[in-house]
Amino acid sequence: MTAKTYCIKEEYIHRDEYIQNVQIGSGDKFQDRVYAKAHEVCERNNCMTVLDIGCGSAYKLIKYFGDKIFLGLELEPNLSWLKETYPHYHFRRSDFDNPPGGHFDLVICSDVIEHLIDPDQLLEFVQKLSFGTFVVSTPERDNMQILQKGHTWDGPPHNVYHVREWTAPEFKQYISQTFNVEEQILTKGEEVSTVDECQIVVATRK
Repeated sequence: MTAKTYCIKEEYIHRDEYIQNVQIGSGDKFQDRVYAKAHEVCERNNCMTVLDIGCGSAYKLIKYFGDKIFLGLELEPNLSWLKETYPHYHFRRSDFDNPPGGHFDLVICSDVIEHLIDPDQLLEFVQKLSFGTFVVSTPERDNMQILQKGHTWDGPPHNVYHVREWTAPEFKQYISQTFNVEEQILTKGEEVSTVDECQIVVATRK
């Protein structure tokens, strides 16, 4: 059986193990630009309901969407911490076999897809949802090799929690197989001196 490439070049080496990156209570300074872009999309489209797949500590979700009706999806032990820390907000277990009901004007998935053994399961999960716009982000492989010394462009990723990383053209092609890609953006690194390191895709249902 031929291994899936997920639109990444054939010779790329993918990891075959998932390692959960638990960051309970993190201030979540990373991916802020992803949520800022998602908020821009939200305002432009007058979104009122938001689903965040892999919301982490929910710091950025609350920062940008605290005035909206939102649902955050997470795994344990993060989920219990979220429910205890923010009892007035809504969180539930992330389960690709059990999509939440209702309609979501905006679905966010910030830097989750690179952690998954089979990212097709994530995209299939989103397809099962009733939603308006999908904002998904992941590191950009071409620039990650510049940022991280010793990073190998042919894989596996320097970050041990990442199963794979896409270049911008690869990721656009991959998402385009399932959704209409409306926009793709490269964001600047968290420090002013760094180059682009994250890519954001804004997509809609085909």
